[in-house]
Amino acid sequence: MFGKQIVMNFFMNNSIDVIFHLPGIHTLPLNKSLIISNINSFVGRHENNITIMADGYARTSGKIGVIIVTPGPGLGNTISGCMEAFSSDIPLLIIHIDTGRDKIGKGILHELAEPESMFTHITKKTYVISKPIEIKHTFEQAYHMAVSGRKGPVLISMPYTFLEKDVPDEKLFKNNKIINNETKEQKPVDYDISKLEEKLKDKKRPIIIGGKSLMFEDARPIIEEICKGSSIPFLTTTSGKGIVNEHNPYSFGNIMQKGTVQEILSGADIALAIGTRLRDVDTRRRGVNVKELIHIDIDDQWFDKNYPASLKFPCDIEKILIDLRNILQGRKFDWDIGYLKAKQLKEFKELEEMSLGFTMIKQIRKSIPDDTTIVCDLNLPSYYAEYYLPIFLQNTLIMPRGISPIFYSMPAAIGAKIGRPDRPCLAICGDGGVLPAIGELSTMVKYNVPIVILVHNNNGFGILEDVMNDNYGIKGSMSLNNPDFCKLAKSFAIKSKRAKNLEDLNKVLIQDVKWDEPFLIEFNCPVFPPPWRL
Repeated sequence: MFGKQIVMNFFMNNSIDVIFHLPGIHTLPLNKSLIISNINSFVGRHENNITIMADGYARTSGKIGVIIVTPGPGLGNTISGCMEAFSSDIPLLIIHIDTGRDKIGKGILHELAEPESMFTHITKKTYVISKPIEIKHTFEQAYHMAVSGRKGPVLISMPYTFLEKDVPDEKLFKNNKIINNETKEQKPVDYDISKLEEKLKDKKRPIIIGGKSLMFEDARPIIEEICKGSSIPFLTTTSGKGIVNEHNPYSFGNIMQKGTVQEILSGADIALAIGTRLRDVDTRRRGVNVKELIHIDIDDQWFDKNYPASLKFPCDIEKILIDLRNILQGRKFDWDIGYLKAKQLKEFKELEEMSLGFTMIKQIRKSIPDDTTIVCDLNLPSYYAEYYLPIFLQNTLIMPRGISPIFYSMPAAIGAKIGRPDRPCLAICGDGGVLPAIGELSTMVKYNVPIVILVHNNNGFGILEDVMNDNYGIKGSMSLNNPDFCKLAKSFAIKSKRAKNLEDLNKVLIQDVKWDEPFLIEFNCPVFPPPWRL
């Protein structure tokens, strides 16, 4: 069969029914196959955006995100999105339909020698298909690599000429070694649970810090049983928000908070960090300190990077959770959970009186459905969401904490909504970050992806303006000239509304937004201090 048929069979055999794509002359042989298939192919307006769409899709659906791109500038435009996926452990399959390698050096269209070398440090692995017979095995290996162990993006480069080239039956080549780099299965790592039991034996005030690798539904009831039964405070990193319902009395939210959370961290005699990398940007940079650490993760990649651990367990997280529950069964620790929760709620009341950002986030939470997927990037309201927005369900707060791209929220929300069409979806964008991705409004309309876009318009790069003003006494240096975002939305036939204060915003979210159609809210609001300066 033709190479393109092998690719389509790969999609079908691995239940891949969503692809993000930006066509070019080299990819056209696949277009007919995609059009007549049952695969939903979403064509975006820029390769960086479709890469981020695939990222958002993977985060909410739990499936691999797949993109198809052209060579040269097409592949190059995926780098930023690929960097974020790699740094956030998001499984992506980047299918690069390449030029003919035998023509390199002659000035052919989109010519670039060894383009996969650009991805050496931002993918788990890159694959180059040099013979048509390698297509099937390479795709299968790449898929397995992306979704196994610590997940992440992989890249396949394949000449476009192979798509319409007849591929011999692989049975004829059964005695040949088809490709050199065989993927090794990751074997479960055994651990000595008695070491954990011994370490906890004399502890009075343990805490649990949950991260992204703890974000699976079977973990939730085990964590609830451990924390509720043994009176253990549960904290999360940003990527772990929603592991358990943050309204639970033992759940205290993000470890970056001040006040009660810092009291818990300083009062703990040991911290169990489970499924988190404890990266500098999420912890130490935000003033997080721990006295003694037990670090539990899916592998040993992040052990001792920022915090030395007295015990380290690279293992099956669900299995060790069950063992931890058995160890702690019937044991009560010295935390007064009720007192701590009451103290935190009092702090929140005080923050509401003094902080516009906190009040904004609280009002948004009250005005949207509990199961809304909230997609953020780097803007002032999103930072407050990271710190203080209560999250009730797993994978309903999406924030790029890998390389932290500023243009993430809107395209990621498109992918996130496609991944979970049953949930409402809100993209919280800054005016500086939304404009470069604004062309994807046409993608929302074309495929009827009903996202609500909230643009916080302070006519500038708000975070940078705050730093310039606070550190250097310079005002207005980060200002921007913005369009009328409401009129821009209407030019795409998208309904929109402008809010000039929090009361207006509340009314729009409750009265005007329907959640089953695209909608844009422009919220005109000045720069306010970020949460770490409260």
